[in-house]
Amino acid sequence: MNEQRKTRGGAHVAGKHQSSRAASAPKAAAAKQTAEPKPRPKKKNRGFPAGAVAAALIVVAGIAFGVHTARNLYLDDSIRKGVHMGEVDLSGMDRSQAVTALERVYGADSLNETMDIRVGEATYQLTANEAGLSYDIAKCVDEALAYGHEGGFSQRFRDYWRARTRKVQLELDTTLDRSVLETRVSEMTAKVEQPLSPSSFRYADGVLTLDKGQTGYSLDSAALVKLLEERLRTADFSPVDAPLRQADPQKLDPDAIVAAVTKDVVETSLDLENDPSGKTVLPGEAGVTVDPKAVMAAIADSDRITTVPCTIVEPKYSAAEYKALLFRDVLGEGTTSFNAGNVGRTTNVLLATDNCNGKILLPGDVFSYNETVGPRTYERGFKDAIVYVGTSAEDGVGGGICQVSSTIYYATLRADLKIVERHAHSREVTYVPKGEDATVAWGSKDFRFENDTEFPIKVVTSHTKNTLTVKLYGTKTQNKTVKIDTTILETTPFEVERKLDTSLPPGTEKVDSNGYTGYKTVSYRVVYIDGKEVSRTLENNSTYKKYNKVILYNDAEPAGPAEPTTPVTPPAGPTEPTVPSEPTTPTEPDPTVPVEPAPPVDDDPIELTPEG
Repeated sequence: MNEQRKTRGGAHVAGKHQSSRAASAPKAAAAKQTAEPKPRPKKKNRGFPAGAVAAALIVVAGIAFGVHTARNLYLDDSIRKGVHMGEVDLSGMDRSQAVTALERVYGADSLNETMDIRVGEATYQLTANEAGLSYDIAKCVDEALAYGHEGGFSQRFRDYWRARTRKVQLELDTTLDRSVLETRVSEMTAKVEQPLSPSSFRYADGVLTLDKGQTGYSLDSAALVKLLEERLRTADFSPVDAPLRQADPQKLDPDAIVAAVTKDVVETSLDLENDPSGKTVLPGEAGVTVDPKAVMAAIADSDRITTVPCTIVEPKYSAAEYKALLFRDVLGEGTTSFNAGNVGRTTNVLLATDNCNGKILLPGDVFSYNETVGPRTYERGFKDAIVYVGTSAEDGVGGGICQVSSTIYYATLRADLKIVERHAHSREVTYVPKGEDATVAWGSKDFRFENDTEFPIKVVTSHTKNTLTVKLYGTKTQNKTVKIDTTILETTPFEVERKLDTSLPPGTEKVDSNGYTGYKTVSYRVVYIDGKEVSRTLENNSTYKKYNKVILYNDAEPAGPAEPTTPVTPPAGPTEPTVPSEPTTPTEPDPTVPVEPAPPVDDDPIELTPEG
């Protein structure tokens, strides 16, 4: 070493005096070769290998750790580090220290701690003493000291290692009177529990009563006892929220309440379903109305039960009053004449009249002539009578019944009733004024009117030998009269057509069909109350077609008188019979001449005699 440090020192000096060495380079070089020592050969390492040293160190460390651990496991009798009892950390304490620490927290003074128990909006208090709580501190210390000090090496080591690496929480050894807790909880339950009362409403005598209901509360007693026991055994006296179950009643629906309470008034009426004669009166029923805003305000009120006044709407008439007013007045009437000598037509008129007699219409009902009279068939007693077929007249079943529908129409106009359907005849009729007739045809044309009064109406018909009368009975509420004002807008006179008919005796003629003047009219319904005109409304526009008068004639000259002849005396013997002449062949129609199709039957009777 000294040599090495010296060598390092000569070289250092030589470096500092480079100029003198340069002057005597050959000498210096010779001197360097002479003075520089030869490298020494490396000595062999005769110590322990590095791996062996490391292994030895590990062994030594392991022995040391083992000795230290064994000492801690078997010789250290203090409480293991990391051991807690309740809220107290007992790490490293001996028995007396542990007793002192536990007494400080769980001693006699701790038994006076008060626990608040919140149940809904109420608060109850409970002390440890009341619950019969006590802590066995000596036993707690024994358990703490025993942890990690019992069992074999592996058990002790596991407990030792667990305590060093994490918190070990040991339970306090306590004594508790559970029955006390159950009793206290039962008392709380009796005070706070209440059954659910559902919301409801009811109406009686004009008053709507609303009950918003009552919230139901139920206490889970078993869960609360368990929670209190856990808190007391761990000396946790923080406030406890009881597991209170709450059930709220359903909220009242104002719209549903208004709909349920509101009731339309049922006016007194006739029970035609069970008594078509109209003699049985159904008493009316009062209606009820309620203000929706008042209902909403009552629901929003803080009081559980609130009331809302309702409006009772009584029927206009009692059963007795209604019965006295029924069919009291004649609202409208009409009388028309017919030719009693026309047996078939008269039969039809009277049969239709009888079918309409006694028909009762409640307010809002619609009278249908076709439905009331029914189909016109032979089986139902109807006969053939004159009906219009285009420009001619011929027999048809039910002919003439339009006179009944026209007479009813005439009466409804005077009664100021609403007309639903009406059709004018194709040509003028003589039994009612223009614009006041109503034709019908089964399946296509009907006459209908509505009872738009507030009382029932009865159709009453009667007849004499040659007259038909219709009266509409009801109840007048005003001094009303009605007149029909009809204006002829256009008149088309009929023409006379003469047609040759060789089948007539020569030199004769006859009327084949009467002529009908054509008209266009407009009718207004004029209503008077107490003699004063209050309304004038369009009733109808009617068009009656023109039909020419047709006269058939044969202008052939009649044969002159035969020359007188001398009577011939018949022979005594029989004579030969004369040979009859051959019959003439009828003339076939010319197929090149178009034939007009027959028009449909209009069910329109011809009145052969003037009215009344």
